[in-house]
Amino acid sequence: MERLEKVAGEAKDSLHAQAMTFEGDAAGRWLIDIMKASPAKDKRLLIDSYSKVVINDHFIKSFKYLLDSAFRNEVKETSKLIKEAKKAGIEVKFTNPIGLLGQKYPLRNHKKMVVVDAEISFLGGINFSDHNFEWHDMMVELHDKKLGDHLVSDFHSTWNEVNQSTSVKTDEGTLFLFNGEKSKTLYENFFEHIRSAKKSVQIISPYISEPLLGVLRKVAANGVEITVVSPQENNKSIFKNIILSEQRKGYFKLKEYPGMSHMKAILIDDQKLIFGSSNYDLVSYYFEQEVVFVSNDQHLVQDFKTKVMTEVREVSNDDEFSPLQTKKASITMNLLDKVGGFASRTFLRPH
Repeated sequence: MERLEKVAGEAKDSLHAQAMTFEGDAAGRWLIDIMKASPAKDKRLLIDSYSKVVINDHFIKSFKYLLDSAFRNEVKETSKLIKEAKKAGIEVKFTNPIGLLGQKYPLRNHKKMVVVDAEISFLGGINFSDHNFEWHDMMVELHDKKLGDHLVSDFHSTWNEVNQSTSVKTDEGTLFLFNGEKSKTLYENFFEHIRSAKKSVQIISPYISEPLLGVLRKVAANGVEITVVSPQENNKSIFKNIILSEQRKGYFKLKEYPGMSHMKAILIDDQKLIFGSSNYDLVSYYFEQEVVFVSNDQHLVQDFKTKVMTEVREVSNDDEFSPLQTKKASITMNLLDKVGGFASRTFLRPH
């Protein structure tokens, strides 16, 4: 927060922020305040339409929360804060409409990034809401002009309702932009970074499923040591059941992070770091727009190992998992794979 406040306060030309979740709480207020205070000439905020139907991980029109005054107030404050931002000269736009009767609900723009003057970029998993700020997560600050230019270009493409599917070499690494429709081939190219592992693959993600698990099984068969870090208190329990079920196959070590971890990162052979918005799960694979960066920068890798992996090594897995839960989780993942593939090929088409 301190770094973003500083660079936003020194911006000259542009300040572009994008997230899936934006809410009218302290975190949302903080972002709008620093955008208002920034001297940047072009200030824009992109929010996925998810935030039009879900606030604080609850559906706005849920019967359970219709009479919850605190929740209703947060919904109102979100709307008021967006109006305030627009009045202050910040352009605000929502991406990916939900569609009639929620038909396009799976098609989310899941990217989280901030780009200042097309030079300083922040990439990772953090949304602008209080509960996201409380979770274990990270944003990585990158000073790479070529990367910044491509991210600004992608931001404007999204603004104009065009989702890119491409990869680009930059000064610091390789940028992947997945568009949720034509991403399968690009994901295969991306997975080559994992397949190239010689010794170890360490993954932190709350929502792992196929197709990443299939890649990991093959890598593990080649003698590569696989470690998966998953949250002990997952806000989407289906993914906790999937990873605990998969653990029984014995091809990876599982560590459970206490509380909720929303971080998405992959460390390969202690030499290559992958991070961004994708969870490499079925939802990202079939439906969502994502941004992912692959870096060989050893200063960044060492920083990640010191600030993240040192803590992660201390956590462990203590959960018991019954055969019945294992079977249900396996069936669920297979069903999601089939339904996701069918839906993405037919009526759920991103624009």
